[in-house]
Amino acid sequence: MTFSKWPVWYRLHRKRLGRFWQWIADRLHQRNHQILVSVAIGLVAGLVAVVLKWSTHTVRDWVYGGNPAAGNIGFFILPGVGIAVTTFYLRRVLRKPFSTGLSPLVHAISSKRIHIPRHEIYSHVVTTSLTVGFGGSVGMEAPIVRTGAAIGASLARIFRAGRKQETLFLACGAAAGIASIFNSPVAGVLFAFEVLLPGVASIESFIPLLIAAATGTVVGRSLYYEQLFFLPSSTWTITDVPFFMLLGALCGLLSVYMMRMNAKTRDALGKIAKPYVRIAVGSLILGGLIFLFPPLFGEGYDTVNLLLQGEFREVLGHSLFYAYSRNTWVVLGFVAVVMFLKIIATSVTINSGGNGGIFAPSMVIGSTLGFVFSHGINEMGWVILEENNYIGVAMAGILSGVFKSPLTGIFLIAEVTGGYSLFVPLMLVSAISYFVSYYFEPFAMHTRELFQKGLWVPPHKQDLVILKHLRLTDMLETDFSILSPTSNLGEMVKIIAHSRRNVFTVVDEKGLFAGIVLLDDVRELMFKPELYERVLVRDLAHQPPAVLQAADSMDRVMRLFEAHGAWNLPVTADGKYLGFVSKSTVFNRYREALQGLSSGFG
Repeated sequence: MTFSKWPVWYRLHRKRLGRFWQWIADRLHQRNHQILVSVAIGLVAGLVAVVLKWSTHTVRDWVYGGNPAAGNIGFFILPGVGIAVTTFYLRRVLRKPFSTGLSPLVHAISSKRIHIPRHEIYSHVVTTSLTVGFGGSVGMEAPIVRTGAAIGASLARIFRAGRKQETLFLACGAAAGIASIFNSPVAGVLFAFEVLLPGVASIESFIPLLIAAATGTVVGRSLYYEQLFFLPSSTWTITDVPFFMLLGALCGLLSVYMMRMNAKTRDALGKIAKPYVRIAVGSLILGGLIFLFPPLFGEGYDTVNLLLQGEFREVLGHSLFYAYSRNTWVVLGFVAVVMFLKIIATSVTINSGGNGGIFAPSMVIGSTLGFVFSHGINEMGWVILEENNYIGVAMAGILSGVFKSPLTGIFLIAEVTGGYSLFVPLMLVSAISYFVSYYFEPFAMHTRELFQKGLWVPPHKQDLVILKHLRLTDMLETDFSILSPTSNLGEMVKIIAHSRRNVFTVVDEKGLFAGIVLLDDVRELMFKPELYERVLVRDLAHQPPAVLQAADSMDRVMRLFEAHGAWNLPVTADGKYLGFVSKSTVFNRYREALQGLSSGFG
C-alpha cells in the first residue's frame, strides 16, 4: 500500500480499527492501557521531531554557508522569504484555522475545551522548517510541543482513551516532543508539569509522561542524535556564589525586558491590518538585523556553542565587523547588542507571520548574558571566573524567568550540556531569576496575554480558576413573570396570582429591561380595587441593586452579589432582558466544578 493510499484505507477501516482498539482497551487494566498509548505517542512524536530537525537543519545549512569571513546578502532576503512562504502555505494551501505558540494550548487545557486540529501534526513541521530554516530568529520547541500535543490528542481518540484522559495524553505528546528535540526526557516531563499542567496533573500522571518522554528520546537518539551543547567539565567554588546571585538578578531583569519588548513589538506589528504589508515590514526589519548581526540567524545554537568552546571571536563570522574580531571589547559589545536584538528579532519573526517558539531564543539570550557578564569581569582583572559555568547557568536563568518554570530550566540545561556538577549554581540562578522576574511580571510570557484578556488565571488561585470555568449564561433562570410598563395594577394582580416568585421583571415592547417590581411593592395595593385601573406598572417599577451583563466574569458577578447583599440579579445583553441568576445556583455550580477539578484526569 503506497503512502498516498493510506488516508483512503484509514477512512474505509476507521470504524473497524476503533472497535479493535476498544476491544483491547476493555481487556487491559487502565494503567497498562496508559502505558501502551504513551509508548505509541512517544514513537510518533519522536519520529515527527526527527523530521522537523532534519528538514530545518538541511534548509539552514544550505542557506548559511561556511566561510565566516564572507558576508551573505542572503541574510537580508531569505528570512523574509521564509516568512512569506510560510504565510502563503497557511493561506493558500492549508486554508484552515492555525494558531502558533503555547498560549492557545495552555488556554485550551485550563478551560477544558480541548480540540486540536489534526493538521497540526504536520502543519507546524512544514511552517517551522520554512521559518527557521530560512533564518527566522526563533526555535523549533513551541511548534514541536503543538505537534506533539496534536499527536497525543489524536492517538488518545484512536486508542479510545476517553475524553477524561485526553489532556494527559496531549501532555505526553508535548513531553515526548521536547524530550526528542533536546534528548532530555526529564526536562520534557517537567515541562509538561510546570508549563502545560500546573495545578492539573497528579502524581499518577508521572508514569505515562515519563514513558512517552523516554520513548521519544530513544527515537530521537536512534535516528538523529546530536548533542546541542558541550559544556567542558569544570567546578565551582564558594567564592562564585555572590557572582551567581548577581547573575540571577540580571537574568530576572532581562527576562522582564524580553517579555515587555515582545508585547510592544506584537502590538506595533498588530496595528498593520494588511497581512502582506505586515510581512513586508517585518521582513525588512528582520533582514536588516540579521544582515548586520548574523548570530540572529535561525535558532542561534551555533552562537551558544562558540561561546562555550571559547571561540567567542568567531561569533562575528559573516558580519561586517569580522575584521575587528581580534578586539575583545568589540566582541563584548557585539555580543551584548546581539543579546538585546535577539529579543526584537524573535518577536518580529513570530508576529509578522512566521512560526516558531521562544525556547531557543531564551537560551541564546541567556548564553550571551552569561558570556558578557563573566568575560567582562575577567577583562577587568578583578577575579577570574570560569566563563562556561556562567554561560550555562544563565541559560537556565532566562528560561526560568521567561517561562516561570525553574525546574524545567535547571534540568534542561543540565541534560543538554552535561553540566550536572553545576546543579547548585543552576538552582541558585534559576530561583533568583524567577523571583526577580515574578516581582515585575508575575506571569510567564505565554500566560501574560491570556491573563490580561481574562482568559486564564493562575492555578494557585483555585477559586478564580473555578469561577473562570463557569458561564453566566449557563445559569440563567427564566421562570420569572414578565410585566409590560403599560400594564395596569389589575393585570399585574392576575399575573401575581399564578406566579411562585416574589420578583417580577419589567420589559418594554422592544425587549429592553426596564426594572423590577417586588411583591412587597404591591402587597397593600392589591386589596384596593379602586386603584387597579389608575396605577400602572411603570409607576411601581424600580431598578434592582445591580444589573449583570451576559459577558461579565463570574468574579465580577460574585463581587456584585456580596456588595449589594442580593440573592437574585437580572442579566441583560445589550440592554435586552435574558433572565435572572441566583446566588444559590452559582454556589451549586461552584461546588460541582470543585469536585470535578479535584478528580483530575485519572
